[in-house]
Amino acid sequence: MRLHVEERYASDSDAVPKYVAKKVEALSRYFDRILKLDVILEVEGPLQRVQMMGYLVNHKVVKAKAETNDMYASIDQAVDKMQRQLVRYKERLRVSRKTGHTPPAGRKVTSGPQIELVDDYVREPLTPEAAVRELERSGREFLVFFQADDDQPAVLFHRGDGLYGLVVPRR
Repeated sequence: MRLHVEERYASDSDAVPKYVAKKVEALSRYFDRILKLDVILEVEGPLQRVQMMGYLVNHKVVKAKAETNDMYASIDQAVDKMQRQLVRYKERLRVSRKTGHTPPAGRKVTSGPQIELVDDYVREPLTPEAAVRELERSGREFLVFFQADDDQPAVLFHRGDGLYGLVVPRR
């Protein structure tokens, strides 16, 4: 596995990258076909943020993100999240090889294209600021929510430039 650690803060020591290398070395026990692992370490005020992207065989990408007030605790949390995802993916592969098909993720709702119903959104109305916090906390790429001011549905997503996008449907 190739490891790329990027520190986005001023640091004279290589103790943190060594700690990351030691911790992610254990991930190969859970899934041995990790091609590359990118780790981004950031400091934003009192928060210490760690983002991990693992590139696996079959073009599968797994992501983990954690932020705490301690960089080492953030690294530990992100590695734990990555480990859980790798174990889940390995189990899916094992089941698909054994049965010949992948287990369904939800209920099928159409007879044409393979579309499955996934009930995964925040039910209480949120302001866009609260939706950003919820999106960051969940570690997902987007969040579907109802706006607090008019109870209309909206979608919040990460843009490529570090900003957020908000999609509000019109009638």
